Amino acid sequence: MFDIGFWEIAVIAIVALLVVGPEQLPGLLRTAGSWVGKAKRLINEAKTELDLEVDRAEEIKKRIAEETRVAEMHRAINAGKDKLAEVIAPPSGTAPASGTSGFTPKKSDEQVTTEVDDEQRPG
Repeated sequence: MFDIGFWEIAVIAIVALLVVGPEQLPGLLRTAGSWVGKAKRLINEAKTELDLEVDRAEEIKKRIAEETRVAEMHRAINAGKDKLAEVIAPPSGTAPASGTSGFTPKKSDEQVTTEVDDEQRPG
């Protein structure tokens, strides 16, 4: 981790033995060991949390890409609907009545005669 070799640790231990003394050295090493252990746990927890956040960010990125694709499909569908409506729509000013195709059949001579007779009959 810190790239400390055996001889560096040996020098640190000898200096600590001279400064602290042989009676307090085991307690000091125990305390230093617990601090190092806590630091390692803290680093591992931070690394785990960071990995989880990176995974969440990648998932969000995938969702955004998927939503973008869906939005593009909706735009294409709506554009196709608009073009289809333009092709199907009759020329302006001659809109058919609602529910009809715009085709009005001619009346036969019989229907015209019957309607005229009905109008002329007293009521």
